[in-house]
Amino acid sequence: MAKKILKIALFSLGFLLMGAICAQIYYYTDKYGIDTVIASIKEYVDSLGIFGVFFMFFIQTVQVVLAFIPGEPIEIAAGALFGPVGGALLCLAGIGAGTFIIFLLVKTLGKDFVTRVIGSDKYARLKFLKNPAKRDILIFLLMFIPGTPKDVLTYFSPLSGISTVRFLLIASVARIPSVISSTYVGGTLAEGRYLHSAIVFLVVGAVSIGGIIIYNKIIEAKNKEKNGKQNG
Repeated sequence: MAKKILKIALFSLGFLLMGAICAQIYYYTDKYGIDTVIASIKEYVDSLGIFGVFFMFFIQTVQVVLAFIPGEPIEIAAGALFGPVGGALLCLAGIGAGTFIIFLLVKTLGKDFVTRVIGSDKYARLKFLKNPAKRDILIFLLMFIPGTPKDVLTYFSPLSGISTVRFLLIASVARIPSVISSTYVGGTLAEGRYLHSAIVFLVVGAVSIGGIIIYNKIIEAKNKEKNGKQNG
């Protein structure tokens, strides 16, 4: 009961925070125009110099560690502020740092910590990844598919027996397409190509929905296969 209350509280806090940010964005864009707001934010971040880069890196790192925070808005912001390529590189660096921190936490705190973060039901559904025979290719595939809960997979993977360096390489390569697509949307927004941004965003959203369906089918199929072997 306490875990459910904590999850609801964290979700509500995140929802309120996102709502407050969206309200502020809507207010300023309605008052001054989206071009002026984006230009002002970009000018401010540029004025921070290297500290602006470190701040975005820090935000991306925190997002990975706090898995309930969605990553796409941060990646879009990085693309808008630092360009599609620069933003993607910055996000991938933050993702790598966040992943390394998660591996350290899981190695130190163990299974109980993971089940508290991602939930015992999600932990149980991913246990098939402990089989080293197809583990690496399955982790790559699940990370590569758009829309999948990549941070949940990151929390579970240290318990699968995969090494930190190996997982970092697999996850970094697999996440490149989704990161680039988000930073590209951010870059087109900063350039004022709003229709283009909307079209790409909708396409990515549609692909992500398909990715979630594929992800769930793979998980279900692998768990049925595992249960069949245990019962056979």
